Amino acid sequence: MLLDHDYFRRTRELILGERDRMETELKKLSIFKVYPAYANFILLKIQKEGLTSADVFEACIKKGLMIRDCSSFQCLDGEFVRFCIMMPEDNTRLLDILKQL
Repeated sequence: MLLDHDYFRRTRELILGERDRMETELKKLSIFKVYPAYANFILLKIQKEGLTSADVFEACIKKGLMIRDCSSFQCLDGEFVRFCIMMPEDNTRLLDILKQL
């Protein structure tokens, strides 16, 4: 099998750049605490009274975006959501949804 090293490099650069952009933009939203990301996903703690991970999940699903409701994760609860870094246009859509919460 041939490996396309250029593809892997470009993909890695895209993920790292989008991860940094998403962290920066999310930190501007006071309703979330953004945990440092070292992988291709970002963990958020919801800090808005009355807003749950299920609410955030439903808002995203209604707009065609999938995130993780972390309420079933060991050591987490209904205040946490997680999402993978996506293509820039999908990340922007996610930011727009989160800003409306």
